[in-house]
Amino acid sequence: MKKRYKLALASASIALGFGGVQAKPAQAATVGGIDIYAAASLNGSLQDVEALYQQSNPGVTFNNTFGASGTLVNQILNNTDNRNIDVFFPVSEAPLDTLQSNGKLVAGTRQDVVGNTLAVIEPTNGTTPISSPQDILNFTRNVAIGDPAVVPAGQFAQQFFRNSGIYDRIQPKLVFGTDVRDVLNKVSSLTNDTIDAGVVYKTDALTQPNLVKVVYTPPTNLYPPIIYGSAVLTQSQNLNAATDFNRFLGSPQAFNVFQSYGFSKPVPEPLTIGGTIAAGIFGAAMKRKAAKAKTKAAVN
Repeated sequence: MKKRYKLALASASIALGFGGVQAKPAQAATVGGIDIYAAASLNGSLQDVEALYQQSNPGVTFNNTFGASGTLVNQILNNTDNRNIDVFFPVSEAPLDTLQSNGKLVAGTRQDVVGNTLAVIEPTNGTTPISSPQDILNFTRNVAIGDPAVVPAGQFAQQFFRNSGIYDRIQPKLVFGTDVRDVLNKVSSLTNDTIDAGVVYKTDALTQPNLVKVVYTPPTNLYPPIIYGSAVLTQSQNLNAATDFNRFLGSPQAFNVFQSYGFSKPVPEPLTIGGTIAAGIFGAAMKRKAAKAKTKAAVN
């Protein structure tokens, strides 16, 4: 009987520890400042999740930096802004893989949080109808995507073009943005003068309905699943607060907020050729940058 009781307690502990990101409520005792690096496409939704968290944790403040996930990885590896970041919340598995391989993540804190999909957008005054990937070739001027070197959205867009069989023909028309919000601005009817369309995440397109419109939703089997994950960084100076908030990011309460912005449940990435290539190219680029950072640090 005693042995069975201990097993039950052990099972309960595992359920609370492993599944706690979805079940444990935020604790009012959590205090202090939390520095967060997050994907540009989370700008807006993340602040609302933080506001919800602060209802139970009024002693917590947040300092957010949004940008291209690859750029943020480089800043963490190089510590270019001399800050101790507490939580990293990028899009794509590769940025977290890079930090994990460099020993930058607190063990047991990495989790998948939300998912997203791609959208082809035009300025609101655009007139080119799109009903298939091949129709994208009808754009006569440029098509904007995120810079594939540092922007996962750009990698996903490239994979979509390649798997659709149009990459070689669309490549001469591509212009790169620094992140997905920059692509959105480039396509916007207020700033657009040379760009016909762009590829962003669906959630970004929904933030500017007066400036851009979604004209095509690419089939999700033409690019790898888009997953946003989060983790606590070993450089954190407020580990307890960072860990508790990171846990809250995976909670049903937080997901309800993200869902209101158009995000979905994360879909695990299958071992497909497309998925492997997308993660591999981006991951290889990050590894090269990490190696350069280590070399530079050794010299200095």
